[in-house]
Amino acid sequence: MKLSMEEYRRGQLQVKIDGSLDMDSVPDVRKRLLRYVRTQNPVRVEIDFSRIGSIDTSAVAMLVELLRILSPRGQSLHLSGLREDQLRLFTLARLSQAFGLHHEERESG
Repeated sequence: MKLSMEEYRRGQLQVKIDGSLDMDSVPDVRKRLLRYVRTQNPVRVEIDFSRIGSIDTSAVAMLVELLRILSPRGQSLHLSGLREDQLRLFTLARLSQAFGLHHEERESG
């Protein structure tokens, strides 16, 4: 799993993950994301799913935690490049609305 974080505009962080986002990789990703959010205070965090092979419930839990940290501070979390199977996981967990996921935002797949 490879993780890159880049501030592409002032206060806007883009996160790219190459590989699986599962119980083996989530602890490291979580640690790095939370450290960045707490120290750099980004206005918007976008996580690009286009290179993520698979996700599991530990990834969803990490994203919920991140959303709960960002939202009260007026910051936002955006998920982009979701495939159908990834979107289905959020839908089954009844979290698609919480993350603002809409049909047109996902990639066909």
